[in-house]
Amino acid sequence: MPGSRGVAGGPRARRVAVLRCVVAALVVTVLLAGLAVLVFWLVVRPKPIEYTVASAVVRHFNITVPPGGGGTAALNATFYLTLAADNPNRRLSMRYESLELYVHYGSGEEAPQLAVANVPDFRQPSRNETRLEVRAVARSAPVADRAAQELEHDRAAGEVGVEVRVRARVCFKVGLVRSRHYDMRAVCSPVVIGLSPTSARSFRSVPCDVAIS
Repeated sequence: MPGSRGVAGGPRARRVAVLRCVVAALVVTVLLAGLAVLVFWLVVRPKPIEYTVASAVVRHFNITVPPGGGGTAALNATFYLTLAADNPNRRLSMRYESLELYVHYGSGEEAPQLAVANVPDFRQPSRNETRLEVRAVARSAPVADRAAQELEHDRAAGEVGVEVRVRARVCFKVGLVRSRHYDMRAVCSPVVIGLSPTSARSFRSVPCDVAIS
């Protein structure tokens, strides 16, 4: 009957109308979010953060090999590193809530870790280069036989090549707006450090590859 069809179709029509409103609201939200991101980029124009190993010195470099060839060799050394963190942005400041520095021998995932250091939290203003003086100590760091032989060769040659890795937890701030937290990673390689007391004068700065996710 016509009356029955009208009653049955009423709720369905309302559900369709509500669904259309929800879809329209989602589309508008996405468009507004995209517009906000575009406006933010046009206003802020963020530039990449740059990291550089500006200076590097190693002291008390010593490899201990167990007598008779048994056991694992160990490295003792103190790495004094200066990291230059450059924020070239005009309106964007940064807050580092954690920063860890690792010294590895060689490169790649299998490169043995020699030393680690933690840097206290700090804030970096816009258009600022912050220099971080880091002391990373290797205390009986275990190294495999092959790595120990290569380190002995490096000591005889008077210089050692390492890879410096940085991991940090950062957030960005523009005016009163603060972003969520991001993971920042930097890899600096090869960092060739002379072992003589005067080697710091001839050290050449090493730029780092930086990724933020």
